[in-house]
Amino acid sequence: MFERFDRVVKDVVVGSQAIAVEQGSEHVDAVHLACALLRRPVGVVHRVLEENGVAADAVEAEFDKVRRRGGLSDTEVDALAAVGIDVDHVLAQLGGQDDVTGRRRRKFFHHMPFSDAARRVLLRSLEEARNLGEKRITVDHVLLGALGVQGPVADVLADAGVTTTAVHRHLQRR
Repeated sequence: MFERFDRVVKDVVVGSQAIAVEQGSEHVDAVHLACALLRRPVGVVHRVLEENGVAADAVEAEFDKVRRRGGLSDTEVDALAAVGIDVDHVLAQLGGQDDVTGRRRRKFFHHMPFSDAARRVLLRSLEEARNLGEKRITVDHVLLGALGVQGPVADVLADAGVTTTAVHRHLQRR
């Protein structure tokens, strides 16, 4: 599949690995892919965010918040609060850790495995390219792949107005 990625998507994949290392992660997850997409000023994602008056930095800050909460989205945090669990209080009790797993940042770079969610995003991007009749996988296909995989990435993007419908609308304008 990697051979079908265009140059920018290859840069996004490499960038997601660098973000994972920077954050001390053991693997590249869907959030790392999404942050790498946001750091590339190309593709539909930036047009949709601009249309909704949302800065890419604000979305990345939301992803960082999700990461610090161990991957819990706002919806999941609200559900836990409904049964009496205060996630922010639990995180405060953990104190000083980079995330709820307690891992520290790494200072070196090596091959990073991709999580199941990240692999699903990339596989879904291949499906999106095929569905649109395109041979190359672009950042827009990766974005559609991320939106098509249920989880915190799709939730945060949807909260920012980046939905499958909005992306397809912009792609039809090309």
